[in-house]
Amino acid sequence: MVLLTVAELTMAQVVITRAEYEAAEHLAVRSKHSEWWYDAAGGGFSRIVDRGGQDWVGFRREPWNVLPASAASSYRGLPNLVFGGERNGAGHPGFDRCISRVAGGGIVTETRDGTWRWRWTFHDDYAVLRIEQKGEEPYWFLYEGVPGGRYAPQRWYWGHDVGGPLRLMPDFVAGERATGPWRWAYFGADDSPRVFFVARVSAEESPSSFGVMGNTRRGVASPDGMTVFGFGRAREAKPLLANAPAVFVCGFLERCVKDARGHARAARFIRELAARLDDRGGSRHGNR
Repeated sequence: MVLLTVAELTMAQVVITRAEYEAAEHLAVRSKHSEWWYDAAGGGFSRIVDRGGQDWVGFRREPWNVLPASAASSYRGLPNLVFGGERNGAGHPGFDRCISRVAGGGIVTETRDGTWRWRWTFHDDYAVLRIEQKGEEPYWFLYEGVPGGRYAPQRWYWGHDVGGPLRLMPDFVAGERATGPWRWAYFGADDSPRVFFVARVSAEESPSSFGVMGNTRRGVASPDGMTVFGFGRAREAKPLLANAPAVFVCGFLERCVKDARGHARAARFIRELAARLDDRGGSRHGNR
């Protein structure tokens, strides 16, 4: 991993530099408490690193697109927006569908054919995605990664706006899913002092789903793998979101969730953050 300090932009304690990871050009966003490694051609995050140095995504290029082995490598990423069709892979690290640039203190990405455009803005503990323009295909917002920085579903937990913390780990390889109309969710690990959260701020109502995909036919009992969480993801691999503009937020909450009281605190934080973002249209935008 080689840091290429070609260009820097500092704004509100956020520094964006050009870097290389997995043989691809990245924009490395360093905030006060986290690092966000953005694949410029893929249009998605291959690494999201907490203040303790743990990577909650862990994308790797190889093996590429092998079911289920790539649950330990190329399936991982965020937000992995477009699935299927001519623009398949837009928003997913490892693909080459996009052009990205630093603008207005954040990152603006467009698909190469100009049909999609989205913008990321960054803060100390979270990042905001605004989908400004979309093509004709539906999309989803996925978190496919490893809570706490390693595959350990027996030590993972999660929660959403209906309840938590939950220890249920549906086996994706076996066809199991948890589904619901969730507007936000968080993910944690017993040995981590924080959780990672995702929320839809102004996206339309649609099903969400969660499962754990192991990288072998042993499913959850595999030696490696990832979470499969999606807003606008049907039980099967079918994107359901259709609206633009749309706003999402994701980031770290610097506390673990051990019980119902901890869940209530996390819920209050996520709800209030989403409400503030909704009030101001998702984020403050700079020049295109």
